[in-house]
Amino acid sequence: MNPIRNLKQRLALRAETDAQSTVQRIAAGATLSPENLWMLGSSAVLASIGLDLGSAAVVIGAMLISPLMGPILGVGLGVGVTDRALIQGSLRELGLATVLVLAVSGLYFLLSPLASPTTELLARTRPTLLDVGIAFFGGIAGIVAGSRKQPSLAIPGVAIATALMPPLCTAGFGLATGNWPFFLGAFYLYGLNAVFIALATFLMVRLLHFPHHGEATDEERRRERRLVVVVTVVAALPSAYFLYDVARGVREQQRITTFLEREVVAPGRAVPQWEHLHGDGGEVLKIYSAGRPIQGAAVESLQVAAPRYRLDGMRLELVQGDIAAEDLRRFRGEVQREILRASSISSMARDSVAQDRLRRDSLQLAAAAREVASAFPEIIGLAYARQANLLAPDSALSAPAVFVTFAPRTRPSEQRAILARSQAMLRERLGSGSLVVLAQ
Repeated sequence: MNPIRNLKQRLALRAETDAQSTVQRIAAGATLSPENLWMLGSSAVLASIGLDLGSAAVVIGAMLISPLMGPILGVGLGVGVTDRALIQGSLRELGLATVLVLAVSGLYFLLSPLASPTTELLARTRPTLLDVGIAFFGGIAGIVAGSRKQPSLAIPGVAIATALMPPLCTAGFGLATGNWPFFLGAFYLYGLNAVFIALATFLMVRLLHFPHHGEATDEERRRERRLVVVVTVVAALPSAYFLYDVARGVREQQRITTFLEREVVAPGRAVPQWEHLHGDGGEVLKIYSAGRPIQGAAVESLQVAAPRYRLDGMRLELVQGDIAAEDLRRFRGEVQREILRASSISSMARDSVAQDRLRRDSLQLAAAAREVASAFPEIIGLAYARQANLLAPDSALSAPAVFVTFAPRTRPSEQRAILARSQAMLRERLGSGSLVVLAQ
């Protein structure tokens, strides 16, 4: 048999497609019945709790019971078969569902005693073009599974992959806390998912040759298709920029890491932290060096070497300490997914008031560190120093510090991202804006 013909037969979908039943099911699911509204509200509460606690399992459960996919599939199907009544009804139901979820999640976060950024919340505030792919191919899987004559087991997986409820509840968190970057980023991700699920439904409906509804003219169909193209492009453009920005940042981090490993790190010298700062005076690479100091001409040679790593125009600023690099291991603590107490305090207070403060700091760190260890499996060790004093006395690093030990195979780019996110989490949890997180 001709291989191309055989492949076409293997990929053919129309033979097992039940167009009439599919249209009926999607049209029925696009209307939010009373039980669907109760499920929607319950799903919003579950998703908000999961996001608030940083629990991926609870978030997944909320996605499984959420009926948000129904109206979105209705919009895509309505455009595909030129059914204006279905489009308008689905958009109305989708708007109602969106407002309801925002209200429920916003109320939850207003009443929650926690209501602070977690990794689950942070993960849904900056969508990229990769999220477009998730929504689009999840939508394809959804309409293919839903159009079969025999029920498919893929629907729960589609609900998890397309992830509509978590970003909408994250937007509710942004509303409740007045965190507008959270709201805008998460609501954009929700809208992006909805647009590309509907787009995938529209394309598959046309590929499977579903019959058009009513007496729509060719001009009306062309006008609807042009509108689909415009909405798709407008929705995707910001995500394409975000992906470019993220990729540029990752490449820049890789170049900086390579520069530090080859030019700065040496026997007896370590770089526990660095910062890339943007200010009125231009770009600055601030390097925190511990151990054997860099002196004289060596400092100038580093600036000369920077352009070889495509770090042109970046001014180097060295912050050097007088502690041996190997002494950083004094601050190591055991983590095994749960940290029961903080260890390696740099100086022990002797009066009872200070001791009470140490115990309170330890308990607070233990609670926060459990969350960090659960969120980032790459972390295998963590220690806390109330006054690390790693660098010069006037340095910001004389403030409280947390020292993180990564699993051996963790890539430098992953370490940088984890350090930044865990620092934000710990600062929020411990109420210390000066706390820094360093890699050992």
